[in-house]
Amino acid sequence: MAHHLSVFVVNEPGKLEKITRVLADRGLNIRAFSLSSAGEFGVLRILASDPEKGYAALKENHFTVTMRRILVALIDDRPGALHDLLVTLSSNRVNVEDCYGFVLEGGKKAAIVVEVEKFPEAERALAATRIHLISDDEIYGL
Repeated sequence: MAHHLSVFVVNEPGKLEKITRVLADRGLNIRAFSLSSAGEFGVLRILASDPEKGYAALKENHFTVTMRRILVALIDDRPGALHDLLVTLSSNRVNVEDCYGFVLEGGKKAAIVVEVEKFPEAERALAATRIHLISDDEIYGL
């Protein structure tokens, strides 16, 4: 079961640097990230090479952090591929709570990180298509 970290951050200079320093000091690689701001505060989502170790390190340094379960789908990097993934989920009544992506393999593939309400339904729906779900080992080894 794969996870990413969600870190509550105050929107001020140096806050992100403190988070990345904690992770770097523990030898953790950030595979992908997403930052959402809501004025004075925001949420940083981090796909780390070892989320459990990252969670513990951030907690020890007094950050408000949670580990959230995710799926990572490997899709072709082409127009409409993300749409196809989202249609598959919505047609199976799976709500996407969070989503971000990054390009792999020199622009041939994209990894889409998805946080959903209904994991078994999402996994079944995507397994029935040509969309490949990346294993935990593959995710953390990207």
